[in-house]
Amino acid sequence: MNNLDYFFLVGDFTVAIALAIGCIVAYKQRTINKTYYIMFWIGCLIGSIWEFTFLYLGPEFVHSVKEWPWGLGGWPRKISHSLWDGGLFMVGVFICEKYLKGPLFKQFESSELCIFLSWGIFQELLVEYLFNGRVWIYEPLSWNPVIIPRLPGSAQLCPGYTLIPQAVWVVAPIIFYLIFLMIAEKYDDD
Repeated sequence: MNNLDYFFLVGDFTVAIALAIGCIVAYKQRTINKTYYIMFWIGCLIGSIWEFTFLYLGPEFVHSVKEWPWGLGGWPRKISHSLWDGGLFMVGVFICEKYLKGPLFKQFESSELCIFLSWGIFQELLVEYLFNGRVWIYEPLSWNPVIIPRLPGSAQLCPGYTLIPQAVWVVAPIIFYLIFLMIAEKYDDD
């Protein structure tokens, strides 16, 4: 591994740990309410569903460009990425807070869902653009075909952008949003 690889490794786990600790501290200091605290962890749980499914599917589906040392490439990386996923879902919440008029998350609003979907799809494309072929590679398969060819500036090893990772971020924001509405109604703690 070279210096950039170690930077990715350290950055991956540092951000994940910071997200978890930041969420806990923000909740204890009442910077975020109980609904947001719970939804961060639900976002992590939702993310863990595909993260660990991808791990189970093995290197024939997705594999590292370079193996991470010290046993950090398997389930530790998937835990880290699940924490990242929780943070990414919460960025969608932040965007709603910033650009929509309240009250938010009280009932189904197409504008809220549109933000979650737009953000989810955008960030997935960005993440794949930055890291596919540099950190991991999704193998094109009959059930995971390339749907977007390799873009200019993509890593040389990137085969293009495959269906399953993109589809995850079309379905997952909908699930997150529907659960969010149920949790927000239950705790109703603006």
